[in-house]
Amino acid sequence: MRWLLAMGMFVMALSCLAQETPVADDRPLLRWIVMPYPPLHISEGPMAGKGIADTYLDLVIAAMPQYRHVREEMTPARAWQLIRAGENICHPAALYTPERAKYTLFSDSPALFPSLAFMVRLDDYQALFAPQMTIAAADMLARTNMRLGLVADRSYYVFLDNLLSAGDVYQRATVLSSLHGPLSLYRMLQSGRIDYIIEYPWINRYMVDTIQSPEEHELVALSIKELPQFAKGAMACPKTPWGETVVAAVNRWVAEQKNTETNRQRMAVWLDRNTLPRYMKAYEEMIAPVTRP
Repeated sequence: MRWLLAMGMFVMALSCLAQETPVADDRPLLRWIVMPYPPLHISEGPMAGKGIADTYLDLVIAAMPQYRHVREEMTPARAWQLIRAGENICHPAALYTPERAKYTLFSDSPALFPSLAFMVRLDDYQALFAPQMTIAAADMLARTNMRLGLVADRSYYVFLDNLLSAGDVYQRATVLSSLHGPLSLYRMLQSGRIDYIIEYPWINRYMVDTIQSPEEHELVALSIKELPQFAKGAMACPKTPWGETVVAAVNRWVAEQKNTETNRQRMAVWLDRNTLPRYMKAYEEMIAPVTRP
């Protein structure tokens, strides 16, 4: 009887040990770059995890269970450094540039991004630019009496990158390299510490509508004459056999999503009423015609 009791306790102990010991996950690791750049990535507050890129990343992760997915927060400079080095890490919301294409594989595009604009305060717009809503980039950057804010190591499209690297533009600009550079520059612009930034207009909607930003200055987006109205966004991985496999899996997901109205609306909800009609048309021209029931 004692022998049976001892055996029973031994079996129970083994059962408890098995329950407490984690099962090894031997799926290949896929690290995703996450940058706290609302509304692409939202890392805090009531909208945490519900940014534009957050939504796309959640869907891709769910569609790729063959990988063990991990999110890593880092600066843009660090992210591209790791991709260039061929590490097993991917960017969920990247823009194509010829320089990046030398060491990066880009997926098919599931989304469009409104192009960058020069963001200025309303009072400066009325005094210096009204009624025009568009300006040539070189003309704007030549205004030495206006203080520009930039994020270090960020690509602002090849055309703008070339202009920014010429002359003394960077020397005159306030350049921030922190993770929170875009939001910090936005606040500096509203407070009058700088006079304009190169940014996506959606940041203003996020700050005003989502955070209820208390600053008194309204911002105006001046379109950049030389840029297209919209650009394709993609997921980016290193140009390696591992990266090819990941991008192929992402492309299968994109193919299923791009013809749906649901996918088109993922970006549309962040756009203002003036941009929205142009975006809806551009989506069908640049991504795919939307299939309706």
